[in-house]
Order: sequence, then structure tokens, then C-alpha cells
Amino acid sequence: MTQQSKSTAPQMRRPFQHGLSLIELMVALVIGLVVSLAIFSVMSVSEARKRNTTGANDMNQNGAFALYQLDQAIRSAGTGFSQQYTLTFGCAINAMRNGKAVIPPAALPSPFDGLAANIGGVFRMAPVIIGQDPKGVLSDTLIVMAGSAGYGEMPVESTSVPTTSPSPQLHLLNTLSFSAGQQLLVAERPGAAALSPCLVETVDSSYAGPASSGVLPLGGVFYTAGADKALTSYSSDSVALNLGGAPSFRLYGVGANNTLVGFDLLNGTVTATDQIADGVVEMQALYGVDKANNGNITWTAPTGSYAASALLDGSVNAGSLIASIKAIRIGMITRSAVEDKNAVSPATLPAMFDGTAFSYAKTLTAAEQKFRYRVLDAAIPLRNALALSN
Repeated sequence: MTQQSKSTAPQMRRPFQHGLSLIELMVALVIGLVVSLAIFSVMSVSEARKRNTTGANDMNQNGAFALYQLDQAIRSAGTGFSQQYTLTFGCAINAMRNGKAVIPPAALPSPFDGLAANIGGVFRMAPVIIGQDPKGVLSDTLIVMAGSAGYGEMPVESTSVPTTSPSPQLHLLNTLSFSAGQQLLVAERPGAAALSPCLVETVDSSYAGPASSGVLPLGGVFYTAGADKALTSYSSDSVALNLGGAPSFRLYGVGANNTLVGFDLLNGTVTATDQIADGVVEMQALYGVDKANNGNITWTAPTGSYAASALLDGSVNAGSLIASIKAIRIGMITRSAVEDKNAVSPATLPAMFDGTAFSYAKTLTAAEQKFRYRVLDAAIPLRNALALSN
């Protein structure tokens, strides 16, 4: 028998497997998810802190800018008409543009639409007046007035009654301090109890310089033909005070959306306000009064004899009270724009006007505590009023 030979054909081998098993893939996915969650958590916390830091910085900058703007306006308040305050403080402002009154209090935009009741229905000359908001939202309104001439603030005496024919003219001792296009205030000598209205006029563009005759022609934006009868009501004892080319008669208050806004009484429209700074929740103010002229300031609330309606009643006594105001103290609360998830502010904020009888600390609701706040407090001197002897 022959032995059967073994087969020499190669045997089939199982091919080598490449890649990951299902278990390995699931483990990698879990690790990737954990790492992703950690990264996103860090990014979320970092972004939240970034928003909070940015919001706090914006809040601080807005508050500083708002106080800076108010400081600039209040320090210069009364420029051009303070030195002769017995003629001007409390006189009703008569200013006409296109035949219409320029600053009717009853037609002011929000948040100043409630101011008319506080000031007796008419604006009067004064460096700074604080109007408490009758709507009860704890934000006061500031009325700030200043000229921009810078010519020693001395009134120029009249030599005769102003005339309107053949053109409106003032007859003054001299016209050295006036230039074409500048605005001026015509004021009458006060009577025993009340002041006559003050007239805002403009030096005509035809005026070429000082005239030996002392004639100052009037015209421009604050003179309206046909409305010049008020000019002839002034006597030869009237005076003219140079307010410069850009006097500032402005209102300041807290408007909608926590915004500090301003309004130009001479040049603004009744439908527009100027946005000054965001994030301002409340603004309150006190008078710094020095009745004895001895340099000692007493912080006084804008109530009683220092209420806006009392200071602006047009009496000589009220003018003396206005002259005793030497400083304004501003209290302001600013708020961040970003709301936190949890409460980040205390239930009661630090007090403004601390150390006075009018210390005030705002109480926050639970929803309000999710925002960050700053309480600002600044005392601003009135440079022009400090030199007055009331």
C-alpha cells in the first residue's frame, strides 16, 4: 500500500483587525464629553465674570462721566449775571423765537414735564435751582443757567429808553463788550418787592464794533419783529448784561431706562432730550447755604423757603436766598446693565448725604439685588456765588 501524501496547499489565515473596539470608542467618547463639559464650564464662568467686570467698569465710568458733566455745568453757573444778582436773580425770562415763547414749562418733555408745578409756571434767572420731582420717583431736577461772555460780568447802563424804530436798539453808556451774534439780557432796576421780567435778545449781525453813540442794534434768533413791544417797556434805568455767544440754560434729570438726560431751554425742542450717561437710577441734590457770609455751609433740602416755587416767586427776598446758595451736593446711584443670576447687592445700599440730616439709603427689592450699584456723593461749589455778599 502506498501512503497518502499530505496536501501541500497553504492554509487560510484570519485577516488582522485594525481600529477600536466598541468599548474603547465609548470610553473615549465619555472622556471627551467630560473634558468638553469642563472646558465649557470654565468658559461660562470666565464669560460671566467678564460681563460682570465689564458691567461694573461701565457703571463706574458712567457715574464718573455724569458727575463730571454736572460738575462742569454747576461750577460755572451764574456766569454773566451773578455779580448784579439784585437785578437778575428771580426775574422772569422772556425769550421769543419765531414769535413764540422759547421755554414754556408746560410743554417740556419727560422727565421734566412735571416741573411747571414746582416753579410757578415760569422760568426765572438763577444759577442753580433744585426741583423735587412731584411724581415721587426720588429723582430731582436741576435747572442750571450760565453765560459764556467772560467780560467781567458787569452790566452796562442805559442812557435812554430802548427804541424799536427804525430798528430795535439799545442805548448804552458803551458797547465795548458786545459783538455781533452774542446774546444779552436786558434787566430793569428792581422795585420794592418784585423784579421786572428779563429780556433775552441778540446783537444784530450788522453790528461792526463799538460805536461812540452807544447804540447797540438788536436782531437775530431771539428777536422777533412784531414782538418787540416788550423792549420799549424798559426804562432808561435798565441795564444790559452780556451772556456771550453760547449761554447755557439747561435742565438735568433722570429719564427712562435709567438715563441721565439734559434739555436746552433756549435752543431745544419740546420733543427731544440729550442723553448724557446710562445706568443712572436716581439723582438727588441739596443746597449748600451760607446765609451769614462767613464761609460756613449748611446743607439744606430744597423744601420750605428753599423749595423751587419759593425761590422763583420773583421777590427781592427770594433773590437774596438764591444768592446765599454757595454749593450744590449731588447724590447719585448708578446700576450695572448686566443682571446676575443670584443676589450680588445688599438689601440696603450705602447712604448718600451721610453726615447730614438728610442721609438717605436706598432699599432694594429681591429683583433689584441681582444688579450691582454704586452710590456717588459730590459737593460742587458755585464759583460765581462764592464772591457774592448776600
